[in-house]
Amino acid sequence: MIHTLKVTITVYVFAMFCYSVWYFLQVLDLAGMNPNGEWLGSLCYLPHGARVLMFCFFRYHSLPGLYLAEITGPSLIHHDDYMNGWPIAAFASLFSVAAAVELVKWTRATPGFFSFFKEVNFENYKFLYLVIVVSALLNGLLVNVILSVINSTNSISVITVFRFAVGDFLGAIAVIAALWIIFRTLVDTRLIVDPRLED
Repeated sequence: MIHTLKVTITVYVFAMFCYSVWYFLQVLDLAGMNPNGEWLGSLCYLPHGARVLMFCFFRYHSLPGLYLAEITGPSLIHHDDYMNGWPIAAFASLFSVAAAVELVKWTRATPGFFSFFKEVNFENYKFLYLVIVVSALLNGLLVNVILSVINSTNSISVITVFRFAVGDFLGAIAVIAALWIIFRTLVDTRLIVDPRLED
């Protein structure tokens, strides 16, 4: 129980940090790609990076913290960016990451027999990137289907689904790249020690 509580707090803080940075970059619109705010969906959605990383490394213990961040992040930061029904669509976002991880296991990309409870080795980043791609595609489709049903929209725009998928993919890659640069710099400056170098 204590472990789950610690993971929940850690995951929530990290996910909210990603929400905060993402929203700041959205407001600045540094690339000038959405000047009038007419696009639904972000082309670099950093919170998806938090979803993927936290689920891959903390597994199902991360879900309470991630869901809490999914429903409080939009309301605390800027609720106008989200359509009605987001708390329900947030389940689809988390399901997309969990399903992507299970699909990686099911394809036997990791050695051994399939089990929902088996740990996945993400030390090899190709599995992590595979999860990012699959979860981005699933999330783009599922979230838009759910939001269209809740908001009584007659059709789902392929462009919107594609934009969601691309935004999730680029956002997750950006988070991973930023963390890699930060930790690589800390190791190179000896502020933290790589355990592999101690042996």
